[in-house]
Amino acid sequence: MGLYVLPYIGGVIGLGLGLFAIFRPYGAAKLVGIKIDDALPHSISEVRATYGGVFAGGHAFALVTGSDTAFVTLACGWGLTGIVRLVSMVIDRAANGANYGGTAFEFVIAALLATPFLIS
Repeated sequence: MGLYVLPYIGGVIGLGLGLFAIFRPYGAAKLVGIKIDDALPHSISEVRATYGGVFAGGHAFALVTGSDTAFVTLACGWGLTGIVRLVSMVIDRAANGANYGGTAFEFVIAALLATPFLIS
C-alpha cells in the first residue's frame, strides 16, 4: 500500500472541494477570492458547475475507479494550475499571500495525486 494511499488523499481533498462548491457556492467563491454577482444568476451556476461539478466529477471518477491514468490526469491539471498561477503572479503583478498559498496548495495536491505513479 504505502505511497499508493497518497492519490486517494488528494482525491478526497479534490472531491471535498467540489462538493463544497456545489452545496456552498458562496463559501467556495469566498475561498478562491471571487464574488458571485446576485444580479447575474448564472454566476452562482458557474461556481457550482465549474468549481463543483468538474472537481467533484473528476476526483470521484479517480476514487471510484482507482485508475492510475485518472489520478495522473488530475495531477497534471493541479500542477498546471500552479504553474499558470505562478505566471499570473509575474505578468499580472499579483504576487500576494493568497496566490503563494494557492500555488503551494496546488503543487501539494498534484504531488499527492502523482507521486506513486512517478516513482514506481
